[in-house]
Amino acid sequence: MNLRVVRGAAGAKSLLQSPGPIVMIDALRMSATVIVALHLGMEVIPVATVKEAEVIRTTGGLTAGERGGKKLPKLDYGNSPTELLSAGGRSGALSGKALALTTSNGIPALLAVAGHRGAVFVGSPLNLFALAARIGDESPDALSLLIAEADETTAQEDAMTAALLLERLDHPIPPELPVPVRDEDVERFFLDTASGKKLAALGYEQDVRLCAGVDRYPIVPVFSEGRVAVSF
Repeated sequence: MNLRVVRGAAGAKSLLQSPGPIVMIDALRMSATVIVALHLGMEVIPVATVKEAEVIRTTGGLTAGERGGKKLPKLDYGNSPTELLSAGGRSGALSGKALALTTSNGIPALLAVAGHRGAVFVGSPLNLFALAARIGDESPDALSLLIAEADETTAQEDAMTAALLLERLDHPIPPELPVPVRDEDVERFFLDTASGKKLAALGYEQDVRLCAGVDRYPIVPVFSEGRVAVSF
């Protein structure tokens, strides 16, 4: 299988004509927020700006997002899977709602591959087994991994997630990705990354711990026609 690993929204544009599926990875935290929202019965609408999110709100939708890891004050929720779980995990209050989501890195990268002729998936430690199974079912000749953060010195958690996915696909790990850690060590790895430490300092340590949970949800988010839907 021909593999490409690309970083950031700018690099993502090079994938539009590439064969095979694309997996977008923003492990801390956009991928997890999407997966949890779908688990709660929501539909996710990626948007680039707060203004676009507010338009979704006028039609009865909810809004979520961040810049620099911090919740945007005009929106209903942060880019926080634990916040969504607290709001709708028991009552089902969020089921059936549209969630307009805007983030610093993951959403721009995802929007950059809108219109890709193949499938576009969202990947995270939370859905590695389900995602690998879906890719295996398709048996593609090519696969592209889109790491949301453009800077190679940061987002070690995204590179690790990409490596863990390739390990499950029995595909060789390219030199630009790290050696996969054991599933039980993913949480510690995430907490020790620059992004993990920053989020913990902002009060989001529980988000980091949740995002590192391997195979918690058998959900494969699929981005198509401007929306992210669930594929089990």
